[in-house]
Amino acid sequence: MKKIVLLASLTLIFVSCGRSSDNTNEIIIDPVVEVPALPTKITGDSDVKEIKYNGNKISEISSAVSRMIFEYTGNFITKIIVYNIHGKKMRSVDFVYNNGRLITAYPEDVDYKGVFSYSYPESNVINCTEITRYGSGNGSLINKKIVTYIQKNNNIISEELTYYQDDELRGSVSKIYTYDDKKNVYRNILGIDKIKAFLVSQIQDWNIRGDDNNNLTMDVVNPSINGEILKYKAVNSINYSVDNYPVRIITKMYTEGKDISQNYIGVNLFEYSK
Repeated sequence: MKKIVLLASLTLIFVSCGRSSDNTNEIIIDPVVEVPALPTKITGDSDVKEIKYNGNKISEISSAVSRMIFEYTGNFITKIIVYNIHGKKMRSVDFVYNNGRLITAYPEDVDYKGVFSYSYPESNVINCTEITRYGSGNGSLINKKIVTYIQKNNNIISEELTYYQDDELRGSVSKIYTYDDKKNVYRNILGIDKIKAFLVSQIQDWNIRGDDNNNLTMDVVNPSINGEILKYKAVNSINYSVDNYPVRIITKMYTEGKDISQNYIGVNLFEYSK
């Protein structure tokens, strides 16, 4: 059983000073400067992740088994590399932007190379074509996903996906997301919102979200080409700090209304910068 718990605190720094001149004794108080809360530690049942920053730019996520390095160009995340405990590169992704929007991601690991292309036909719509090649030569396999994401209030609220294997239709997936009105764990990390579509698609590999608020439910309908329909639901129960950041998230999975939490349950603890 997975356990994940989250601790959070937000520190405000107040800077004030008095100034005077020959003409006045007025005291000027500088405005309150708020230091954004940034997650620094995530404790789960199988590992503990430590997170480092350069200001509000994320630089590293490390655990007992891996190390994830982030690189920026200006205010944009342009590369993420994951190494195992022995320092061997396991996977990476490069990001390319145009006019402040993600247009291409190039994920790669020991088994595949991918090209993910993004377009924005409307302000709240993100279209993505994901092409991934496994292997090389005559033994290679090409997977393609065509995805449409709908956003509301800077959160991805729905996802429609059709996937192919070597140009043969293999199925589709529909996902509906709901959110709270509190602050997302990662919302203050610079540039994380720009790659939210990539992160939600690859959540199992990267375990980060780029939305403004916290995901409460995810409803999934997965019809297969043979007529079977799989339906399941993920539900997050969240406890918050006084500053409205998650301190604990419990995740349960259900299918067709039946509790299957014996198959998956997660409890996470988060700690934040002071």
